[in-house]
Amino acid sequence: MQFPIGVANSVSSNFGYDPLDAMHYAKQSGFSIVQIYVNEKMLQDSKGLENLKKELAAQHFSTIYLHAEGDLNPEFLGKDYSKALFSFVEFLEECRLVLHFDETAALEDMLDVLNRLVRKDIIVYLENYFQSSGQENAEKNMRKYQALFTLANSHTVQLHPVLDIPRFFQHDLKMSESDALEWCYQMFNYFGNRRIPILLHLIDATDSRLERNSFCALGEGFLPYEKIFSFLLKNRTLIEGVILEYEDKINPLKSREYLKSLWDKHSGR
Repeated sequence: MQFPIGVANSVSSNFGYDPLDAMHYAKQSGFSIVQIYVNEKMLQDSKGLENLKKELAAQHFSTIYLHAEGDLNPEFLGKDYSKALFSFVEFLEECRLVLHFDETAALEDMLDVLNRLVRKDIIVYLENYFQSSGQENAEKNMRKYQALFTLANSHTVQLHPVLDIPRFFQHDLKMSESDALEWCYQMFNYFGNRRIPILLHLIDATDSRLERNSFCALGEGFLPYEKIFSFLLKNRTLIEGVILEYEDKINPLKSREYLKSLWDKHSGR
């Protein structure tokens, strides 16, 4: 495999999403990257934060991503949560912070927030996110998402893409599989043509409503991962890594094997 695979701390849902339990699992299972969702409750637990700091500083992983509880908009900077978050991450030599895209925010406002975060030495990752339903709204959202990256690039501000693949196919967007796939390909081409690596968020499910009780290993659900990875690998799209966002510890293992099988198949092994 030429891209790293990791898990989010959602795999420890039965332990209250404990990041320490998730990182222990990731280490023991041989995952090379990890993503920790830093919520307000976590920031209020001083003892837990100290333990988390020690684990993060131990550098057991090639890359650690912190997922913020918020969107890339002006309101995010003014929250008490954000101030506590910024205070917490000061000890890190490198802070890779994932935020959700806010389709309701003005491009100029999002660019301003991005600039402020970059000045705090935060490496910003922007995850696709849909607040409205319907295909027309979804397509406006995705064009605006791309426009922000174009604007950031024109201002030489670094912004990294996170593509949550299942969101393109979720029921509320009301897109056919072929339309959703076409938008995936458009996104891959947009970043691929600019040689910008993409961080992928993946799960699979048996139902397009993506309810937790329908989650299954990659390749066992309705999402067309065979077509997606055929496109990615054929076009040599730069993949920074894959984060598996399951809420259990079995599906990530099975999904990693599935990704390896796709890699072997499409690399001619």
